[in-house]
Amino acid sequence: MEMLQRCLAGPETLALSQGLLLLWLLLNVGGVWTSRGPLRPLCRPINATLAAENEACPVCVTFTTTICAGYCPSMMRVLPAALPPVPQPVCTYRELRFASVRLPGCPPGVDPVVSFPVALSCRCGPCRLSSSDCGGPRAQPLACDRPPLPGLPFL
Repeated sequence: MEMLQRCLAGPETLALSQGLLLLWLLLNVGGVWTSRGPLRPLCRPINATLAAENEACPVCVTFTTTICAGYCPSMMRVLPAALPPVPQPVCTYRELRFASVRLPGCPPGVDPVVSFPVALSCRCGPCRLSSSDCGGPRAQPLACDRPPLPGLPFL
């Protein structure tokens, strides 16, 4: 009987816990909802122009490939000193294939072939330094030190 009275005696407690649960849901769902807006495109394959060169070859080649780019939802702890950091996901390859371009004018004995990844699909996940560049935006775009030779077809 006493237990039943304790359960029924606290409508304020029940209302408070329901209110906190509703607030938590709104904050979490709201955060995900706002991340899907038009200002933050989600992680996906996009076309990008990259450059390839070899110090022994006289020209630089620019080519278009597909890379992974876009927003990955993430969180930060409010009290970072109290708990370990939360791993931040990055937009990275789910499936990829490799393609190659041939640098013209390379001297004999120098491999003129440069291979690069082509994103087939992307996902948000941990950064793997073995296959991805996990750095942020660069101050200047990737560029060549040699004269450019645009638009060579893939091998």
